[in-house]
Amino acid sequence: MGCCKTLTACVFSVYNLGGLGHERETRRLEQIVERIFGLLLLTSLIATAGCDIRTKGHDTATAQDVPAPINSLLPQTIAVHPFTQTNTFEQGAFGLHVRVQAKDSYGDPTKAFGDFRFELYEFRRQHQGKKGKKITQWEVAISRPKANLLHWDRHTRSYEFKLSIDKPIPKGTRLMLVVVFTSRFTPRLVAEREIVAGE
Repeated sequence: MGCCKTLTACVFSVYNLGGLGHERETRRLEQIVERIFGLLLLTSLIATAGCDIRTKGHDTATAQDVPAPINSLLPQTIAVHPFTQTNTFEQGAFGLHVRVQAKDSYGDPTKAFGDFRFELYEFRRQHQGKKGKKITQWEVAISRPKANLLHWDRHTRSYEFKLSIDKPIPKGTRLMLVVVFTSRFTPRLVAEREIVAGE
């Protein structure tokens, strides 16, 4: 309201110079200025809220603040481990054996609490990102401690996922795997790796 009164005073001073500074007109002028200022303030709040909605997602900013120095131990990058490959699991099920390692701000392997999404594409060198048609997709949540521990491999200090595929992929087929990690504690993280089926 301080800004509003200042704006009113400035406009009134200009208005009064013209010799029209009557009390009734002055009050009317104050009301007009207050309404204009209120509209400007409302527009500013809406614009700010809109920005908050965009930045509170996992894409650009953390949704929940974690105090220092604990935040330095949160995942900053993820990488698909070289051991990732197609495989035949128990009972003859065919699928993708994926290992993903998360690293903190020091570059050391660390735990990651959140959700993983795995996207498998046909490999197309001429396409953007070398991704052709999407073959399939999986989503695995490891935000709960038990689920997190279930997928954690102490030896490689990475997460292990056995993802089934409906139809076997011919040996030698080149694929592109995209891994997306989202968490309320960290920004959205993405990793990609080219895979050759059967190797």
